[in-house]
Amino acid sequence: MKLNDLLVFSGLFSGVVFAQPSNDACSNAERLCPNVITAATTTGATTTASTDYNFCFTPSSTVWFMFTTDADGGTVTVDLSNLSFNPDPTTGQQIEAHIIEAATPCSIPSYIPVSACGNGATAFNVTSSVTLNANTTYYFQVNGINTGPGVTQPAQCDFDITISGAGVQQILPTATISATNTILCFGDVETVNSTITNADDTVNFNWYFNNTLLLSSPTQDYYNAGILPGNGYLKLIFETDLICTVTDTSDSIYFEVTPISADAGPDKFIGVGGQVQLDGSGDGTAIWSPAASLTSATSLTPIASPAETTIYFLTVTNGACVATDSVNVFVGEVITIYSSFTPNGDDINDKWIIQNSGQFDNMEIWVYDRSGQQVFHTTNYATQDKWWDGTLKNEGDPLPASTYFYVIDLKEGDYPVYKGPVTIIR
Repeated sequence: MKLNDLLVFSGLFSGVVFAQPSNDACSNAERLCPNVITAATTTGATTTASTDYNFCFTPSSTVWFMFTTDADGGTVTVDLSNLSFNPDPTTGQQIEAHIIEAATPCSIPSYIPVSACGNGATAFNVTSSVTLNANTTYYFQVNGINTGPGVTQPAQCDFDITISGAGVQQILPTATISATNTILCFGDVETVNSTITNADDTVNFNWYFNNTLLLSSPTQDYYNAGILPGNGYLKLIFETDLICTVTDTSDSIYFEVTPISADAGPDKFIGVGGQVQLDGSGDGTAIWSPAASLTSATSLTPIASPAETTIYFLTVTNGACVATDSVNVFVGEVITIYSSFTPNGDDINDKWIIQNSGQFDNMEIWVYDRSGQQVFHTTNYATQDKWWDGTLKNEGDPLPASTYFYVIDLKEGDYPVYKGPVTIIR
């Protein structure tokens, strides 16, 4: 909202309190970037005697800007436009400005004016009167004038400020990317190299695949193509300059990525003479080995009936791409149920152990005392926090040393329901 818009509602500004602009002091000078329009104001600005320069004017409501010249240096022009003043007749109706060189930042004794003094009630500009040094920071001071008939307050002005010229021309960075192999199998590792020119301060590397951002990093200048999701175009958008950000977009590289995967599934446990279905999956044509104890060597989910513990290998092929995984089928006791435990707090055999219980997520267990009262029940026994600790329903009340009776249902395959005694020893 412009100040003259506010006047319609509040009448005179004498009772209005304005917040100080953030760049009210030289130490908080706002950075100007080449050809970027910055909105600014003197409204609420004050003056700081220790840093405000009085070469062109007597400071009264001063705001500060700064800029850094490029690698060649040269002249610059600062344009002030869209000036909008508080029309209160007691406030000034012009702003004034100039460019300053400061060997010591914000130190008046080191100030040297490098432009004529500019001022105006409408758009005006200030141009450096000398060739500015390369890679050097300069300051631009703007002040609200407080002189004129009936004027008692400095100008309260909103304005736009822009800097341009040979002294701040940016040499635009360029980004190119390259890769040795562009025809890949999914999961292949292929380094994509980036070459950046005319960029001394890296801000960010943004890697896009089919225009979707995959990775953003301030330090990485290559991309691992191993996680590309399929066919498509990879490109880099590179950002440079910590303050005045400039970007460049590389040419795209087209990758052909063949989907390929092999997962032989979780390990299995069967009793002697038993059988179990393997839970394989993958992208491509499957083949298992050894195949003699399988119902099919080419199905992803064959039935296995080995006579002894066997490792099965699943190989999946898709064109020139191959993936392999393995699964163990253990033959023997499916679970081993310990017949006793000693919950005495010595961290040795304090809980009832059922080996391989973690292989059966749906396992259900009931334990009863001699009178037939249920003292423990769970629907999963995979982790130690689930194991029975010898208390009533695992709620902290110790059960007496005695023999109890369990019922265990694996809830899987054709396994029998296990029943038997377990003894608490104290």
